[in-house]
Amino acid sequence: MKITDIKTFIVPAYVSDSDWAFGKAFVLVKVETDESLYGWGEAYVPNDCEHAIAALIQSLSRYLQGTDPLKISEFRHNAVHSFANLQTGLHFSCAVAGIETALWDLNGKVHDQPVYKLLGGACRTTVPTYANCHSNKVFPFEEFIEYAKHQHKAGFTSVKVYPFWNGTSVADGLKNLARLRESLDPGCAILVDAWRALDYESAKPTLDDLEALGICWLEDPVPTEDIESLARLTEATSIDIVTGEILSEDAEFAVLLNHHAANILNPDITCVGLSAVTSIAASAQTTSCKVAVHNFNSMGPALAAGLHAGAAIQNLAGVEYFSRFKAATDTFCQLHWQQVEEGWFALTEASGLGISVDESALTGFDYKPATKRPWPS
Repeated sequence: MKITDIKTFIVPAYVSDSDWAFGKAFVLVKVETDESLYGWGEAYVPNDCEHAIAALIQSLSRYLQGTDPLKISEFRHNAVHSFANLQTGLHFSCAVAGIETALWDLNGKVHDQPVYKLLGGACRTTVPTYANCHSNKVFPFEEFIEYAKHQHKAGFTSVKVYPFWNGTSVADGLKNLARLRESLDPGCAILVDAWRALDYESAKPTLDDLEALGICWLEDPVPTEDIESLARLTEATSIDIVTGEILSEDAEFAVLLNHHAANILNPDITCVGLSAVTSIAASAQTTSCKVAVHNFNSMGPALAAGLHAGAAIQNLAGVEYFSRFKAATDTFCQLHWQQVEEGWFALTEASGLGISVDESALTGFDYKPATKRPWPS
C-alpha cells in the first residue's frame, strides 16, 4: 500500500460561531492510498493560521506520495530530520500531528482495530472527560455560572473555568469562583485555568484560597517558560499544577518533568500527535506525573484521537471536551463513541479513530476569516 494523495480541508471559524462564543477554524487532513483505503486527521490551528497550517501539510505531502502509510514512526522521523532539518516549532508540529492522526486512522482500518489497541491496548473501559466552559465573548459571570451548571446537567462531573480572564483581578476572580462553588452541585469538580495571567507573587497567596474552595486543579498559573515559578508553586501546594498546552517538543515537556514543575502535563492532541502524547505520558509516569489531553479542536477527529490516547495511557487525568464545538462538528463528522455516565466515553470497537467524515460537507463551506480579534492601540 502506498500513499497517493494528502488533502486538506478548512472548516471556517464561522461554522462554530454561537451565542456563547466566536468560532474557531479547524483543519482536517485526508490521506488517500492506492488501495482505496483512507484515513482522517486534524491539525491544531492557532488563531488565524488555518491557511498556514494547511500550506505546511501540503508542503509535506509531496514527500509522502508513494510512501508506506503504515510506517508512522518513520514518517515522524523523516518529517523532523529530512524535511525540517530539525528546524521545527509549533506550526510545523501541528502539521505533522494532523498527518500522523490520519495515518493512525488508516492503520486502524487496515488492521480492522480501534487505534487504542494499536497503541498497546486500553487501560480502562471508559475515558474520563471534562467540560471546558471558555468563551471569547464578554458576559457577566452569572452567565458562566449558568453555562457550567448546564454542562453538569449534561452529565459532566468536572468543568473548567477562567476566573482571571480579560484582566479580572485575583480578588474578583476568587469571589466569582466562590459564587460558582456555591451555585454548582457539590459533586461537580471545578478546574481553574489562570491562562498565564499571574506571576509567582500573585499566584502563591492564591493557592490557600483555592484550596479552601476545594479546587484541585490550577492550570497555567504563570507563563509556561517560567519553570522556576512553576516548580516553586508545585512544591508549595496540594493542588495539581497543570501546564503544557502551548508546547510542541518532547524536550520541552522533559524540562518540566526534570524540574518537577507540574503535577499534570496537558499536551494538545493535534499539536503534538498521538505518538508524542503516549511517549510524554510514559516519561511523566516515571516522576508520578499525570497527563491530561488538551483538545481545543473539533469534537470529531481530534476528540477521537484524544479518546484513543486517553484509553491507552496509564496516568491519565482526563480528556478535554468543548461542548460549544459539537453542533458545528456534527455538520461534517459523526463520532462513533458513546458518551455514558459522568460525560465519559465508553471504548469504541470501530476500526481506526471511530469516525465518519462527510467530505462533501467539508467542500461545501465557503471560506471567510474569523471575526477580527482585539488589537491593542
